[in-house]
Amino acid sequence: MLKLLFLIVSCSCVFAQDETDKMDVFRLPNDTEPISYRLDVQTFIEPENNNFTFIGTVVVTIQAKTSTEEITLNVDDLNINQINVKDKETSTEIEVTGNQVVDKNEQLVIQLKTPGLIADRVYEVKIAYSGELRNDMSGFYKSWYKDEKNDTKWLAITQFEPTYARSAFPCYDEPAFKTPFTIFITRLENQISLSNMPITEQTIIPSPEGQPKYVCDQYQTTEPISTYLIAFSVSEFVNTTKDQRIFIYTHADYIDQLTYINERADKLLNLMEIYTNIPYTYSKIGLLAIPDFSFGAMENWGLNTYREKYLLVTNKSTEKDKETVITVVQHEFSHQWFGDLVTCSSWNYVWLNEAFATLFEYFAVHAAEPDWRIGDLFVIEQLQEALAYDHRPRHPITANVNDPNEIEDIFDIITYNKGASVLRMLNHALNDDIFRTSLTLYLNTYKYKAVEPKNLWNSFDSVIYDANYKSGILGNTITVEEFMRSWTDQAGYPVINIDTTNPNYIVISQKQYQVDVPKLKSTTLWYIGLSYTTQLHKQFNNLQPTVWLNNTETELSIPLLADEGWVIFNLQSTGFYRVNYDIKNWNLLIAELKSNPKTIHVLNRAQLIDDSFNLARAGELPHFIPFTLVSYLEKEDDFIPWYSVLNSMSYIVERFRRCPHTGAQVQDFAKTYAEIAYKKVSDQYEKNDGKHLTKTSMQAFSNWACNLDVESCVKSALNYFNAWEKDGTEIPPDVKEAALCNGIKNGTNETWNKVFELFKNTSSTSERQASLLALACSKNSTILSQYLNLLLDRNCPIRPQDYKTMFKSLTSTPVGINVTTDFLQNKINESLSNMWEGEEMIMLMYSNLASRVATGKEIDEINAIRSLTYLSPTLKESFDNSYKEVELNSAYFERCHPLLHEWFDPSSTTIAPSSAVSNSYHYINVIILSLIFVTLVNINYFNVIQ
Repeated sequence: MLKLLFLIVSCSCVFAQDETDKMDVFRLPNDTEPISYRLDVQTFIEPENNNFTFIGTVVVTIQAKTSTEEITLNVDDLNINQINVKDKETSTEIEVTGNQVVDKNEQLVIQLKTPGLIADRVYEVKIAYSGELRNDMSGFYKSWYKDEKNDTKWLAITQFEPTYARSAFPCYDEPAFKTPFTIFITRLENQISLSNMPITEQTIIPSPEGQPKYVCDQYQTTEPISTYLIAFSVSEFVNTTKDQRIFIYTHADYIDQLTYINERADKLLNLMEIYTNIPYTYSKIGLLAIPDFSFGAMENWGLNTYREKYLLVTNKSTEKDKETVITVVQHEFSHQWFGDLVTCSSWNYVWLNEAFATLFEYFAVHAAEPDWRIGDLFVIEQLQEALAYDHRPRHPITANVNDPNEIEDIFDIITYNKGASVLRMLNHALNDDIFRTSLTLYLNTYKYKAVEPKNLWNSFDSVIYDANYKSGILGNTITVEEFMRSWTDQAGYPVINIDTTNPNYIVISQKQYQVDVPKLKSTTLWYIGLSYTTQLHKQFNNLQPTVWLNNTETELSIPLLADEGWVIFNLQSTGFYRVNYDIKNWNLLIAELKSNPKTIHVLNRAQLIDDSFNLARAGELPHFIPFTLVSYLEKEDDFIPWYSVLNSMSYIVERFRRCPHTGAQVQDFAKTYAEIAYKKVSDQYEKNDGKHLTKTSMQAFSNWACNLDVESCVKSALNYFNAWEKDGTEIPPDVKEAALCNGIKNGTNETWNKVFELFKNTSSTSERQASLLALACSKNSTILSQYLNLLLDRNCPIRPQDYKTMFKSLTSTPVGINVTTDFLQNKINESLSNMWEGEEMIMLMYSNLASRVATGKEIDEINAIRSLTYLSPTLKESFDNSYKEVELNSAYFERCHPLLHEWFDPSSTTIAPSSAVSNSYHYINVIILSLIFVTLVNINYFNVIQ
């Protein structure tokens, strides 16, 4: 599953290790297990009667593992109409004396007459039930769209991961229970049904004259599969396909938007077959574009489901959106092996599914589109984002989760980004051949089974043993399991400190990286493989570690000749850790970047930027290092390091809104570099160099520069917008978001309304996203307040799946922060009554605010909200947890404000206003002074070594 990660709650998410009683309550007892299912569902989609219901019968063949008088299954929000139990061998009925639905545990307990079930015998449990199609995009739910005649069309679709199959049929709803399913779906004659397997038989259901005609579709029996991977739908969709294996579905009006992925999907699936050396298991795979879908996409075995924006492409789609369509489809295709064929046995190990799928969405797409440089983007989008998220240790990759809410919480950056980054680290610690061979062994050994991490590590250790590797593998001292468990079973990650001040050797030490000051006491250590190069050798492509730190030692020394100059550790950012150096080495690196940046690998240039800013934020490095280091960027023509600059500076700019004077200086400093980045990318874009990275970077850096009011960016954006507003001249897709935002920012009510109409009427998901984001750019609080109040209207034109995007964009500006705060101050109760999933959305709004507030007034106001007397205990707890982010960000500001004020105004004793122009001169002066300092250090250093 590709979950949409709007990570705005930064409270620690550590799950207790001793909650056995709690776990026992939510987990099914181990006295029976399913052998197979026969599931028969009939759906009623009758909008004229407001009838959106379904009836079903499930026959579960089970085996009793112990003698018992109870059968416990998972059920949530279903009506249980009849239950029959019989002995499979003798067909003897077992009397059911009663049943109880335990709502809080989401379980159905069936009581049987003594003696009940006998150990090792097989039984059939037949349950007739009914339910309503849900409206919360989980379980078996309804969705809608408008056709070309503007008529509303309805469909029913499933989303079962992680614990929602139980709301569609009674079942053993835990991933370890993998069993074959035979599915029957009954639907109207003018509809189609879809499920995991191809249809094997269709039967017309006799009906009285004048009554709707129904058809029952019987599907082939699946291989053993977990309940969360079952999928079915009823709709009036149509499909397009180039072959008889991949079928892509949407409604008829959007069929032409499937061409892009239709031309590429087979190649993406083939790449996984080639890499794993295992053919795709089923004879077909369906891809459905769903109008309402809470996640990004879902890997149901043989029937992948997608939010429309992750499958549909038009000529108005941005280059980044096209890339995202490819990577998301590849993510779900990868799951057909990692997650579907071989499945995690417990949600504690969901990373066995998601980390591999995330890794292969980059690995495989890089093979499909090598010019896209998607492998380099992994470092920016996955590794650096995971480092930023895990800098306050939350939970290990292997988590301990018990109830459905905790299970939901671990579908996060730790599971996806960090998990993938750690697997990438393992790949480079071994080599490509060992990695690939081990994964093929793992998949073949455990296909159709549910696994734990030890099964994966055993496959690696077996391959290494059989290959008789003697040297260079994990330092020759530890197993793959020992190495990887130090990364999967511990929260957080290390910072490696490199001391080069001794002319004969380097001292390497490790400790847990913590962003906040003061530091918490930590004794956590890791097995760490270190790769490095020196100024003398400049070998950045030997990525296998040559130095190892074990999880019992905090430091070691290695010999190094002084004439080798600077050192860089963690080549191409293959390791999941940060690296800090002594000031002498930092200055040597800065001097190298200033003189000839391309001598340092592009991924290490990005790493130096990201690490230096974050080390300074954590109090591990003086701020003058990152602020001086970025001065080399005028010579940086590769866009990859610029993403690290954008991400690093954006946090500081946001936090320093609290101080008008220093905040303005920080913003002007960032603006200087945003302008450089924008000029570099726009020059290439206007030359139409045809590079994928140029087009995607044009979108990213246009947004950054225009948000910081870079004059050339704003002028260009407004020119595009004005031409569109005047006569409909099409705005190039990659600058549309910036153009629409600046048009609204500088426009009138009519301007906002025109963009809103574009949002409501466009058939392009990319254009819809750009206009949705732009609607929050208004500086008019009345307009934004009316915009937010639309969510209280039951006929709101904004789909609930887009609420999160709306909240995030609204809280990205000071005006939007004030409007959202005012909304929460006055309309919590109204929201609970009228807004879709009101309580969850209120919590999401507050957590977005908590991550963005900066000024004293903003902080005081959201602090007051969490003290409102009418808050429910759930809201109060959520608000308090979210507010921890405010406290941590405030502590950072209090600590770093004097330091940055001194850096910008070294001779100032009072804070006085200054113009952007004078600030720019000041930055140049400070940079020059810093570089003179660097030069003097270098001269002194080389005098010593001579």
